[in-house]
Amino acid sequence: MKRSLRLIVCAFALATCVSATAAELTDTEAHTALTAVSKREAYVFASTIDGLFRAPLATKRWERLKTPPDMPLNGTFAKLPAKSPLVIYVVYRKSLEKPAREGLRYGLYLSRDNGTNWKLISERDDFGETLLLPNGFLFAVTGHTQENSGNHLLRSPDMGKTWLDIWGKGMGHVLNMEPDPNHPGLVRAQVWGGVRTVGYEAEDENYQWKLIYPLRPVKGRLSSDKFFSRSASSTNRLYAYFATLANYFRYDFGDGHESYAFDVVPLKDRYEFTSGAGVRVKIRALFHFDAESLWPERREALDRGQPLPKSEEPREKFADQPDGTEFWGIRVETADLQVLKYPGGRSSFMSRKYVPENGKSDQPPAVKYDVFDLAPSKPYERELDLSKIFDFSKPGEYRVQVVYGSGGIPIKDRTIWDGHFSGAVFTVVIRP
Repeated sequence: MKRSLRLIVCAFALATCVSATAAELTDTEAHTALTAVSKREAYVFASTIDGLFRAPLATKRWERLKTPPDMPLNGTFAKLPAKSPLVIYVVYRKSLEKPAREGLRYGLYLSRDNGTNWKLISERDDFGETLLLPNGFLFAVTGHTQENSGNHLLRSPDMGKTWLDIWGKGMGHVLNMEPDPNHPGLVRAQVWGGVRTVGYEAEDENYQWKLIYPLRPVKGRLSSDKFFSRSASSTNRLYAYFATLANYFRYDFGDGHESYAFDVVPLKDRYEFTSGAGVRVKIRALFHFDAESLWPERREALDRGQPLPKSEEPREKFADQPDGTEFWGIRVETADLQVLKYPGGRSSFMSRKYVPENGKSDQPPAVKYDVFDLAPSKPYERELDLSKIFDFSKPGEYRVQVVYGSGGIPIKDRTIWDGHFSGAVFTVVIRP
């Protein structure tokens, strides 16, 4: 039986409470959903349908940036090396966009002074995802039929003055691209081939593309940001919430403009233990939600001058073993290694058991679990013995991220939330 996915959105568009970080903005500016975000070393840049904004990380106070009169708004940002001093704003004509105002010039806009001044470096109206590598080469997907996909992949050695199409013909639409971890200085692409998503990579700058399906494991070490990337999924109810200028600094949005409502956090940023004593840490599963937030239907009613419908706090049934670890996994990073241990429940939880002709199932029994209420006002808290998931016997410092995974709740009980999510990174120190 195919399981449907229902997306429930917490909109965080506050009507009466503007955070201190957005105090100088209008109510509309503060509570309009962000469409793109770029977090740099000293600033965060945010785009909305009608503005471009900047906030220093030191003060967390937003300001509207002045932009050239011919520069369209509601763009995205290019992906840049972590310490790049540049900001590249990508503005393309969207397929559902109303007729554009006369005089607008679409393309790539570059700022070398943190958004104070902008210069159009490449003009065309079909740019999609754009990426700058540390070696100075700029890559862009163009000819897109929808946002961030297209049938051309261009490379520029001179920041958009000249371009070379390195993609070729008939290989499908490029969904996204990233620096190739197996070939430094090159990119690899994820492509929709009409039937399934595949990958392409090249071995040198001649870009003779080779099909890789699935994407090959990365040789060597991932960057810490990528290794500890946050993710979530669900087979029955997926909760998400969107960033605004009012709430951006209250939640862990990073370079994103939306995030998952479920989170798991340690009660401390740093734990210290003696070798052989076990690694027991207290963690808390959170359901992010603002009690004063307006749901989309409440915002619509407000705009129409109608009475506001009541907005009840969402609640879920949360499965776990209070004294076990079947629902919990871990990511561990040290100077020498990176290890991912998936939650064990995924290998032993069976939504359907296979029964052979002899009537005896060779599948492991489903793990036993308890069910707890999980709501924004009622987080779930427990102590988790991480040493039962990973060997912490060697003295040293470990960076750790906890991962929850229900493993597939039995189909007969779909009232229990089923899915996975990961949490904040913290430090575990093992003393000799």
